[in-house]
Parts: sequence; C-alpha cells; structure tokens
Amino acid sequence: MPTFLRELIRPAAELPDADVCLVGLPLDFGTVLEGGRPGAAGAPAAMRRELRRYHKTYNLEHNVRLDGLRIADAGDLDLSHPDHATNHAHIRERLAELLRRYPRVVVLGGSHDGSYSTVRGLFDAAGSQPVGGVNLDAHADVKDKPGLISSGTPFGKLLREGFLDGSRFTEIGLHSNLNTFEDIEFLHQQQAHIVPLAHVQAEGMPLYMSRALSRAATSQTFVSFDVDGCAEAFAPAVSAPSADGFTPRQATEAAFLAGQKSEVRLFEVVEFNPVFDRDNQTARLAATILAAYLTGVAASLQ
Repeated sequence: MPTFLRELIRPAAELPDADVCLVGLPLDFGTVLEGGRPGAAGAPAAMRRELRRYHKTYNLEHNVRLDGLRIADAGDLDLSHPDHATNHAHIRERLAELLRRYPRVVVLGGSHDGSYSTVRGLFDAAGSQPVGGVNLDAHADVKDKPGLISSGTPFGKLLREGFLDGSRFTEIGLHSNLNTFEDIEFLHQQQAHIVPLAHVQAEGMPLYMSRALSRAATSQTFVSFDVDGCAEAFAPAVSAPSADGFTPRQATEAAFLAGQKSEVRLFEVVEFNPVFDRDNQTARLAATILAAYLTGVAASLQ
C-alpha cells in the first residue's frame, strides 16, 4: 500500500476520475497592486514540494487512511499574459472546466485576487447560481476599487457582482486593527458573517468553522485560506505578515472540517510567499493545511 501522499498524486491526464484535483496559480500581481511583497507566484511549486516530501497516507489523530484517495494534479495555469484581466479570464475558464470534471478542486496560490476568478469558475460550474463560502484571513478583502482586480478586492467584487451570496459567506479571523470601518459596514450590509480573530482564540476554531460551513452549505461552496491569517511566528513567508493570528492547530482544524464537507468543492491556500521563507517553515505549514483538508476528504469517503 502507498505510504506517502506523493504516491497518490498523478497528472490529471492520467486520472480523469479523481476525488480531488490540484491546480496551481503562480500569481502575485494582485498583491503588488496593493503594495504587498512580490513572490507569491512561486508558491505552487514550493507547496507541492513540501506536500510530496513528508506527508504520509495515515492520519493518527483521526485514525483516517488516505491511501484510497485519487489525487489528480492539473499543474500550474499559464498566467504569463501581460494583461492582468486576461489572466483572470483564463483562471475562471479553467477552474470551471476542472470543477465540472472533478468533485473537488484544490488551488495552490498565489495572490488572493485569484479568488475573484476561482469563485467565478465555481459559479459557472454551479449553473450560474450564487455560491456560499468561507474566507479565513486577517483581512476582509472587500475594498471597493472599480476596475481593479487586486488582492484586497476579491470578495467585495464577488459580492457586488452577485457571484457570492452574502448571507452564506463568513469571514473568520479578521484582525482588530487591519480592517476599515467601511469594509466591515459593507459586509454587514451584505448580511455576511464576521468572526474576529479574538473570538476564535477565545472559543476555538471548530465552533466557528462548523457554523460557517453549515451556513454556506449548498452543492457549491468554497473555502479560501489566506496564510497571512496565521501568526508571523508560524508563517513568516506571506505577502502581508502579522504578529497575531491563527496557530497551526487552528489552521489544520479548519482545513479538516472543510474537507469533511462534500459541498466544499473549492478549497484554496493563498498568499504564501516563498521568497521570505525560513527553512521552508511556511511551505511546510501550507502543506500541512493541504494534508489536513485531504484527510477530511478521506474521512468523508470512508
């Protein structure tokens, strides 16, 4: 029987009926537009390396075997076009194709503006019905910047344009002094749900993540995990680091719960920036989050 996750991962061309499909978004222009640190375009390769290097096909905590999982890898999208909007159109088209083919797609990002088009791909695959979702993040990413696709705007654009149902959308982990009053008021107007970081720290991730997933639950739901939601001590290599944030335990709890829900068809880990990593510390955390999600998927199939 296979021992390592790397033994389960096959090119998508060889595995048309997989349980999960990985796809990389080598993208960082949207972060640069917000004044963030470039380098997130290298994240997919770094995450794949760490996922393949260490993680095994048995999870002790949950007593779950992953050796029956079929994991396809569609590689990285070509996002080298000089026009930013053209790259986003390609993301939307390709994600819709993958989501029509596979029950779950895992995005290895990449700057958070990618979510604007991965979620639109989910919307297209869902038959053009507004979707529900969860964003685990230090920042709300709902800035109102018409005509600009940046890492600070994806969920605001999705809500304003009708792709995302505010009543089924939850922001978990928002930091106390990293979000504007106007952005929080906008989320309230959209009937979105907000869980400040302090609430997670006081009462635990499972309570709030379970509630968020229940609210979002339809046949088409996404979970977006921004690694800058984790404290800089655990995740130094992100585009916008913060001293406070999630612990690795809270991050893996959220990912596992997301994997258990078959409605979560799109799961993404974004804003990891390998240029600033220390001994691959953040890459290993990102891979651990991915492994936790895959463990949740395997648990749901047993």
